[in-house]
Amino acid sequence: MTGPVSNYHGYSDLAALKKEAAESPQDAIMPVARQFESVFLQMMLKSMRETVGEGGLFDNESMKTYQGMFDNQLALSLSQQGGIGLANSIAKQLAPEGSALQGRLHSQSAQAAAAVKAPRDES
Repeated sequence: MTGPVSNYHGYSDLAALKKEAAESPQDAIMPVARQFESVFLQMMLKSMRETVGEGGLFDNESMKTYQGMFDNQLALSLSQQGGIGLANSIAKQLAPEGSALQGRLHSQSAQAAAAVKAPRDES
C-alpha cells in the first residue's frame, strides 16, 4: 500500500490492498508479502500465548480480548519493520526476474549476509 501505514488488520485495508494489486501487481508484491508475514506472526503469537498456563490476577475474557488485539498490532508492526524475513523471501519469489524489486531484495539480502559475517570488533 502506498498510503499511510495501517494500524490494524481491517477490511478496508485489505480491500485497498486488493484494489492496488489489481491495478498494479508489481507494486503490490511487497505490501501483500508483508501482510502475509503479519498474519503468520499473529498466528505464531497466538500459539505462543496458548502455551502459557491460565490463571492469575488478570485472567478474564476482557484481558484475553486486549491481548489478542495487542498481538495483532504487534504482528503488524513487526512485519512492517522487517519482521522475520518471510516477506522478503515471498517477494523475491513473486517478483519477476530482472525487476527493480528483485534487484533491491537481492542487494538487501547481500547486505544482511555481509553484516552477519562481518567480524566484530571486541576491543
